[in-house]
Amino acid sequence: MKIRISILVFLLAMLSSCNREIDFDFPEVEPAIVINSIITPESPIRVSVSAVMPIAEDSYTVVYDTDEIGTIYSLHVPKPKYCIEDASVLMYEDGGLLCSLEYDGEGYYISDKYPKVGSTYTLVVNAPGYKECKATTTLYNMPVLSNMSFRDTVTVDQEGYPLSKLSFTIKDNDPNHNFYEVSCRAVSDKYDVEYDWIYFNKSRNTDKVLTQSESLPFNDRVLLFTDKYFSNSSYSLDVIYHYLTYVAMTKYDLEITVMSISESYYEYSRSRMMQEYHEEGFFEDLANGETLSSILVDIYSNIENGYGIFASYSTMTDTIMRR
Repeated sequence: MKIRISILVFLLAMLSSCNREIDFDFPEVEPAIVINSIITPESPIRVSVSAVMPIAEDSYTVVYDTDEIGTIYSLHVPKPKYCIEDASVLMYEDGGLLCSLEYDGEGYYISDKYPKVGSTYTLVVNAPGYKECKATTTLYNMPVLSNMSFRDTVTVDQEGYPLSKLSFTIKDNDPNHNFYEVSCRAVSDKYDVEYDWIYFNKSRNTDKVLTQSESLPFNDRVLLFTDKYFSNSSYSLDVIYHYLTYVAMTKYDLEITVMSISESYYEYSRSRMMQEYHEEGFFEDLANGETLSSILVDIYSNIENGYGIFASYSTMTDTIMRR
């Protein structure tokens, strides 16, 4: 299920007057539960349960003020009701009840149970005055990595700057449709800098596996892909990344982190990457130090009768030693 979150642009003309308030009509919003939980075998289960409430006609105003530094925009809103403290939050594992989560007094429902790889989890949330919400996620098995290596200065980008190459083979051991996220960082004990994130080149990584998610142009620090082309088999990847100038004169190793993620995690990450990329659609609220978006975006949600995300992932990290 996709939820279209429309964030309106208020085109305010530059006027010489100061502190003029303008009221806007907002669409009606039905009260609904907002759930946010990403589970992993490395941590006990934790779920955030909050609410989205209708907007009162007289509660939201946009104020602008013109002075010597330009026009300052500010959106004045009331403090919304956030946490739902009297919800029933149940977690099911492979169809059977695993646990009933307890409210911790700080906005989360918690359990001492750890999810496990290979199982499917269903979250059911009920609260007075709201429709029952449900969502399901599966923790898939990790792939196997082999033939890992990296080389510096294997080519150059369009401006003539050197580029490096990471190579590895990924073996998918699950006949299901699986989803992956890969990130890397250079690890060095020189110059008092422990690590530096790797940024993948947006134009030179043309492999069909890396381009199918269409996410690389929006976030060049993460490789987000599926096993569409190598399900239950192996696939070799050559990934081009930007040359690390600060470690050019010293030795570094490459730490690679691979996440086996649920489909909901994959779709949510894609939508967030695309939203966050559109910096030209943002303007700053200088008065309150906030940023407002003017871009119409699709934020993925898999919550039935509500909003938010219920997803899962497993992680493994390995270090590729410089040869």
